[in-house]
Amino acid sequence: MEPIRSLEEWGWNSRMAETFASLAADGWKPGRVLSPGRGVHRIVTENGEQEARLTGKAMGRGDIPAAGDWAACREEGGTVLIGEILPRNTAISRKEAGQVVREQVLAANVDVLFVVQALGTGRSFTARGLERYLTMAWESGCRPAVVLNKADLSEDPEADRLEAEAVSPGVEVILCSAVDGTGIDAVRSLVAPGETAAFVGPSGAGKSSILNAVAGEELAATGGVREGDARGRHTTTRRELHRLPDGRLLLDTPGLRELQLWGSSDSADAAFPEIEAAAENCRFRDCRHDGEPGCAVRAGLEDGSIESERFDAWLELGRELRWLEAQRDEKARKELQQKWLDIAKFSRQIKKGKEVW
Repeated sequence: MEPIRSLEEWGWNSRMAETFASLAADGWKPGRVLSPGRGVHRIVTENGEQEARLTGKAMGRGDIPAAGDWAACREEGGTVLIGEILPRNTAISRKEAGQVVREQVLAANVDVLFVVQALGTGRSFTARGLERYLTMAWESGCRPAVVLNKADLSEDPEADRLEAEAVSPGVEVILCSAVDGTGIDAVRSLVAPGETAAFVGPSGAGKSSILNAVAGEELAATGGVREGDARGRHTTTRRELHRLPDGRLLLDTPGLRELQLWGSSDSADAAFPEIEAAAENCRFRDCRHDGEPGCAVRAGLEDGSIESERFDAWLELGRELRWLEAQRDEKARKELQQKWLDIAKFSRQIKKGKEVW
């Protein structure tokens, strides 16, 4: 890593400095999380790259650093401490794998989110899978773009591009090959110096290879394809933010074997703008698009302006997100109930004159 001259090289700006003013008055310094770890997190501050640990106060609040986060840091006894994670401008999140209902932030403060899908024999690209990733992308607050990697292995890359564009309204779709350089300049052009871009997608889609090609050097480890199914190997094991000499910031992420969404019940609307636009013209505000009179969505299905496969996918994602919303509400209700039970218990102990500290 080159010597740091200013945190502005890592995306710090005057707006963040204004927000940080009260923390700065208490002796805290800003730092950006390059790679979160188990207990020890790699960050960059005005003193360069350092290792840092969370304070007990931050841990008590449940602060979990994500790659790209800005944090309040200071050195005590030779150890750099993270006291607080600053509010995120954007957050790329999914539901944590398994049965637990909890948000997992994959990356924070990202400007451009590249959704990478693989073409060819070991392709990961499907229309329904891409819709799922774009739902996550729009929910994050980032500017999404689709990268169809391994175009050199596709029998008909143009047909693949048209299929992707059909389910990505308003999103740029780039045919790319990290092997022969196709589309790399187009990817690079979407990230301005000083901006942060992240790459997400299924395992083996070639995210790290694209990042290296954009950077022009080997920043992230890569692996070849597996024999038998031509799928890329899972090589990235941690999220890591890199800075290029030209000022662009690139964030690599491990491949996702599954993508469980995190968001509200209307999170999918942005990924299906034709359905959202039609719904605005329904006769009834609470139209369920299930046979009600004056339903503009049903009219769109009949005249072909809305594809039935897209509508079915939108319904399915909506059901999933409503279930998630219900689970989150139930979890919040139980946590609030437990809070008041704890307060009542504390109050009883005080009245009995018991030691509670």
